[in-house]
Amino acid sequence: MLTFLRGDSSDMRRERVSDDIYVFTSDLYAQVTATAVITAEGIVTIDTLPFPEETRAMVAFLKGLGRGPIRYLINTHWHGDHTNGNFLFGNVQLICHQLCAQTMVDMINLKASRARDKRPSEEEELPVRVPDITFDEGEMCLHLGGKSLQLIPSPGHTPDSIVVYIREDKVLLAADTMMPLPYFVGGSYRDFLNSLKGLLQLNIDTIVQGHGEVLLRGEVKEAIQSNIRYLTIIQQRLAEMIKAGQSLEEALRRLDIESCGKSRISLNGMVQDLHYANLRALYQEMTQSNDRSAVPDRQLHQRV
Repeated sequence: MLTFLRGDSSDMRRERVSDDIYVFTSDLYAQVTATAVITAEGIVTIDTLPFPEETRAMVAFLKGLGRGPIRYLINTHWHGDHTNGNFLFGNVQLICHQLCAQTMVDMINLKASRARDKRPSEEEELPVRVPDITFDEGEMCLHLGGKSLQLIPSPGHTPDSIVVYIREDKVLLAADTMMPLPYFVGGSYRDFLNSLKGLLQLNIDTIVQGHGEVLLRGEVKEAIQSNIRYLTIIQQRLAEMIKAGQSLEEALRRLDIESCGKSRISLNGMVQDLHYANLRALYQEMTQSNDRSAVPDRQLHQRV
């Protein structure tokens, strides 16, 4: 079941992907998604939307359902397009990976330092919440009102990335581990590939991507495999070009997104920029290593 509901007060789309799961998609930035899981004992939300007005509308909608309070907010990774709205959830218990929590503490310290030197940007002025509950080793399972939410580390997009698997519904809230084009700048190519392969071991009927459309049962396996193929292709092609002594500029010219198995029109064309950023990062890492099959690890770059 996939029911589309248009919000009245913000540029946001709502979809009901099961009786108890709502997905909210931003129309203001990169089709970012957030999700709410309704249980008999309250609501669990996974990520927020990029702009405060969108998250406020999401919170108001959930409170208006009359299905109990919002009990928990889970952050899948530290990027602001998924966490900017944390402060709008009041005293709701905030859960994330320990690496995500540490990055948030670092952000608080960085903002304080920048505020002393210059006027902060609009995003920097948004309050940053310190998480209440974190986990580090292995997985975490949140049981609430007949629902089991399995929090699974899935590094690659960022070192702190997690996915949330809802066993009863066979729904995977994949965040940026699944999007129309895997983007690993700021994370790890190798980890991303391993995380995607791990998703194939789960019994999934529906995937909520971190950006873009919800994937239904007939699309799930192929979408995961498509992202695995893309990562494999760019590594193999770059290795061949580096061995032949070709430059980064030549690689960028020859390896357009379609030649690597993806479409440039997804996310309103944003994937084209992400693809070239992936190529730059991977080429630079491979040429800096004595092992030309090497891959990049934990570089800092733009957030998506």
